[in-house]
Amino acid sequence: MEVEEEEEEQIHRIWELTDDLLIRILSFLPVEEIARAKLVSKAWKNLSEFSFVPPLTFEQPHHCNGTISSFLDSIDSSLKLHYQKGLSLSRIHLCLDFDLIGSSPSPSQIDSWIDAALERKVGQLDLCFLRYSILKCYPLPAKVFVAGTITVLSLEGFRLEIRGNIHLPALRKLCLRRSHCDELSVPKLISSCQLIRDLEISRCHPWQKIHVSGLARTITDLHLEECSLEIYEDTNIDLPELRKLCLRKIQCEEQAIQKLISSCPLIQDLETWSCELQGLHVSGLVNLQRLSVVDCYELESIEIDAPRLQYLEFYHYHYQGCSPCDLVFTSSSEFLRELRLYDIQFITDQDFFQSLVIRFPNLELLNIAVCDSQRIEISHHKLKRLELKLSRAEAMLKIGTPNLQSLKYKGYRIPLISAISSLNTSSLQELDIYFLNYNCRGHFSILQSNEFFLKMTHWHCQDMKLHLCIRSKQELIIPGNLRPNLSPPVYDIKHLNLIVHDCPRYQFIIDRMLWMCHPQILSFSYCTTPMFLKVLYNKFRNKEKHPKCCTSCTTKCWRHYLEDVQIDGDESRAEIDRIITATELSSTIMKCEVRFKLKWRS
Repeated sequence: MEVEEEEEEQIHRIWELTDDLLIRILSFLPVEEIARAKLVSKAWKNLSEFSFVPPLTFEQPHHCNGTISSFLDSIDSSLKLHYQKGLSLSRIHLCLDFDLIGSSPSPSQIDSWIDAALERKVGQLDLCFLRYSILKCYPLPAKVFVAGTITVLSLEGFRLEIRGNIHLPALRKLCLRRSHCDELSVPKLISSCQLIRDLEISRCHPWQKIHVSGLARTITDLHLEECSLEIYEDTNIDLPELRKLCLRKIQCEEQAIQKLISSCPLIQDLETWSCELQGLHVSGLVNLQRLSVVDCYELESIEIDAPRLQYLEFYHYHYQGCSPCDLVFTSSSEFLRELRLYDIQFITDQDFFQSLVIRFPNLELLNIAVCDSQRIEISHHKLKRLELKLSRAEAMLKIGTPNLQSLKYKGYRIPLISAISSLNTSSLQELDIYFLNYNCRGHFSILQSNEFFLKMTHWHCQDMKLHLCIRSKQELIIPGNLRPNLSPPVYDIKHLNLIVHDCPRYQFIIDRMLWMCHPQILSFSYCTTPMFLKVLYNKFRNKEKHPKCCTSCTTKCWRHYLEDVQIDGDESRAEIDRIITATELSSTIMKCEVRFKLKWRS
């Protein structure tokens, strides 16, 4: 009785909340959920119908099929409703792919949308107009640059030609992506907004010249891509609040980039992508926690002095003729938890690679990609997650990680088979395998794959997932004389994910794969041909309860063991229905992953 009274008292506390707080809670829900919520509480029901409205989000459907006009009408009607009810607008997100829809909305229609948002005192204006040609960008109205309520301005696919005044006193975040900007507009906009905390200039045309001396002292997050960074010997870099710096394809002298990094001692996250650097010295950054160095092909050395570094990503695939890169740590690395490497030299030199890994005593995640190495050995007593990508079919792999909880492997079968004997799986909880078999029809012979499945039964994983890419029925052939000697199918595969390409006689693939293993979940990725899914669905639907095949075989086919099949989820069901009813499957593509739940007799 006391418990019931306590629960009732907790429910009644909702009535004690103020209207502002109730509106704040409901603003996180979609409109249909708000309607349901107001049916279960008198406090919510008494609120005005339009006193709260979630931010407006309009994202164009990927497959229009004649629905684009209704989509554009929905934008008009929603903004009109806000105007009629006198509602304020916290945020509007609008994304249109002009090349996909064929016909663009008229400039006057876009103007009306922006006018409506500004009249409703919009706080966050997020507009994304995608075009193949950046030269056809929509010109942004000048009134946007004098909107006093805008705190976030994110623009993609626009043309900026600012001729008048700029007055954005509330602006805290500015993002310009793939827009056509004249030479003066971006510097003028940046210098006029001295309270910005988050600034991103990415892939604008022509390349923008960013003067570091004109940046606001309040910036905490700076992202520059395909820009020219203007830093000179006498440039005063005053960015005391900068915490995150991302530089991608930047035109700038190496000394200037080094000066920028060293002038911001509070940086916590540093990324350099495709920058022309021969040397990178990361020193004096006592708060640095994440460092990413990707595709800087001229890089010859990296010197790291960052005692609190927790994440290191280094992708340096050096081509023939390029110099190898040296990686030097001048401080302790006891805080590093995640290491991601893509570099032939590091990993093919086993002594160096192992000494590098051992340097991080508390490492928990290791992700490595290797293109050309005959032997890979990984040993670490605290490693919990291992992600491997091996491109050499004959590589020998040895894994000594007693506390490993998750293993993700992408490569050929032989290296992983070689690692099974040395792998301690007592702590393994998740196994995700993606086998490569490109241009190798014999790689997935039925006997080899069945052998691998049998070995996996000794790995007591809570979540075992296997991805196979099948391009030909020859990859799953069972010789008739060997069929009676096959081992029983494997049951401990929790999730089998397949990609099946165009090939004749899909029933071969279905029969052979389900002969080897009986997964609990069978899923098919986007690249799978819809015709295969149609054949599979019909096989499942028309399966006899008591099959009459396999009377003379000890190991019977999957039909004798499959007890029940269910389509997993509404999204999968809708996709299956669409494929089944399609009149022309040759021009049909999958829109989402399709999943089946399978129940097997033991």
